[in-house]
Amino acid sequence: KAVENRDKKKDELNKKQQNNTDKKNIEDMNETTNNDDKKNVEDITERKKTGKKLKLSNRAYNIIRYVALVCAAAVLIYASYSLTDSYLNYKEDEAKYAEINKMFTQKTENKKTKKKKNKSEYSSSLTTWVWDYKAMLQYNDEARGYIKLDGTRIQYPIVEHSDNDFYLKKGSDKISNGAGAIFLDYRTAGLDGKMCILYGHNMLDGSMFKGLMSFRESKFAKAHQIFDIYVGYKHYLYYVFSTFTAKDNNEDVYKYGFDDDVAFQKWINLVAGKSSQKFDYGIPGVDDKIIMCSTCVDDYGNRQIVCMYRGEEVVD
Repeated sequence: KAVENRDKKKDELNKKQQNNTDKKNIEDMNETTNNDDKKNVEDITERKKTGKKLKLSNRAYNIIRYVALVCAAAVLIYASYSLTDSYLNYKEDEAKYAEINKMFTQKTENKKTKKKKNKSEYSSSLTTWVWDYKAMLQYNDEARGYIKLDGTRIQYPIVEHSDNDFYLKKGSDKISNGAGAIFLDYRTAGLDGKMCILYGHNMLDGSMFKGLMSFRESKFAKAHQIFDIYVGYKHYLYYVFSTFTAKDNNEDVYKYGFDDDVAFQKWINLVAGKSSQKFDYGIPGVDDKIIMCSTCVDDYGNRQIVCMYRGEEVVD
């Protein structure tokens, strides 16, 4: 009986242990299921959040793309407008200076020949360019002369104002114009002084002082050594003796007066020594009158310079 009781207790203990094990397994299973369910819920929540983020990202991308397209279209429209406006301004300037040139163009008719046997009577005309300073003053009372270089577009009135800003954005008719005019530096002694400086823009369409850039080419420089300069009522030939590039703040080059002939000769030797080309008419002296033409090369202060001195007077 004692053995029976012992076996009975042992069976109850084993049964109890088995029940505890089953209970623990059930709890573990429940916990695992709960954890899996929780993880699934978290995954679903995360996917929803990610989906919202993707939607927001796509929406933001579409907005940015739309704004970029609008900006690009605006830039294109503005660029087209600017190019069209520049082109129209160029054409207007070209027509304007052509009209000025006509002021000095005259036609001379030759006499008719007598009619001969088997030959028809004929006549001929010769077109000549004749400077008229009085007409130029009526066009602009600040006109000082005229500059011409055969074979180029350099053919413009020379004007002068009480400052150097006025003609930067105004044509020789004093009307607002991006191309400006060819003008004298008011700080120099003028066309009849020892040395004066002429400024003109380097225009993309080849107008104004764009032609000075061609002096960088030896062939061009060799073929264009003489300018026609009209000073007041008189006409002079000017001979090029130097061309080079310099900074616009180079005080050794950009001079507005000289203390004496020694200083003037020193400057002449300086600019002559800087020339990138060789010219045929020698170097001027202190008794000569010099014009220094200057135009911009870039936006960094570099300038193309052409120096010339007065030669003989021409009687037209």
